[in-house]
Amino acid sequence: MRPEALARTEQRLRAAARRDGVTDLVVGVAVFRDGKLLVVRRVPGGYLGGMYELPGGGVESGESLTEGVARELLEETGLVARRITDFLGWFDYATRTKAKVRKFSFLAEAAPGEITLDPDEHDDYAWIDAGALGTLPMAPDMREAVDLLITERVPGPAGMPPGLRGG
Repeated sequence: MRPEALARTEQRLRAAARRDGVTDLVVGVAVFRDGKLLVVRRVPGGYLGGMYELPGGGVESGESLTEGVARELLEETGLVARRITDFLGWFDYATRTKAKVRKFSFLAEAAPGEITLDPDEHDDYAWIDAGALGTLPMAPDMREAVDLLITERVPGPAGMPPGLRGG
């Protein structure tokens, strides 16, 4: 996506979140390499411990969604985001301490590099395709999102899933 398109998308997303009374924002980052999607496993004992998910996390105060995507991808995997190629959708959820959190997911292109996990957050990672999806523990909503990413993905240089939108 071009920077101006990302900026317009962010304005619309933030306005909708404000309208809905959502103040806690989170980003998820889908990265493909050689036709496989990157997922990371949460450390045992924490929230959703032992479950695989897309890299991501909370958007910090004063940070754009784009900046949050780049920071979270780097912090959680050591990969550098080259660019965001698509907005995939959003959903709301609750945590033990927050009544309503909105998660925005993006498809990003990452520079080549080795995965380096933050051991306080994740203890394993996998590059998966449709065949491997059923073998990994995931929360039901994450499994559904990952399944759509893998099965709806279209070939091509950008490798963007078609028409995935949430809400």
